[in-house]
Amino acid sequence: MDKVIAGIRSGDAACIVIGAEFMEEDSKFTFGRALKSHVARAMRQADLPAAVQARLRKRIVDMLIAGNVPREFREYAKLLRKIGFADYWHKIQAEAPASNKYAMRYVGYLRAVHARSSSVVRPVSHLDEIY
Repeated sequence: MDKVIAGIRSGDAACIVIGAEFMEEDSKFTFGRALKSHVARAMRQADLPAAVQARLRKRIVDMLIAGNVPREFREYAKLLRKIGFADYWHKIQAEAPASNKYAMRYVGYLRAVHARSSSVVRPVSHLDEIY
């Protein structure tokens, strides 16, 4: 899987598809948590095709709504932040499992991202100072 992760980082289309399929898989794997976290991080750093972005967006939102937030979901939430979730925001708000405190932690994070809170999004003026 390390070669697939390296391929994702280099932008290999086949590796990106394999990584998306791996993230969509619910089965347990040896070192699955670490591998899925690394795949999500590599996906976040790569330029993903629109079709793969749509697949990942749907998968991550469905996991959140189902209350399925394993440890690697932290990287999934960061990936969702990068690829965008505006089309799913109303669904997240309406169907989020309020009784699951772990899922609601990520709903709060995504709410802050959606509202462009300074705690999760750097102000544009800060970027202007760099350049």
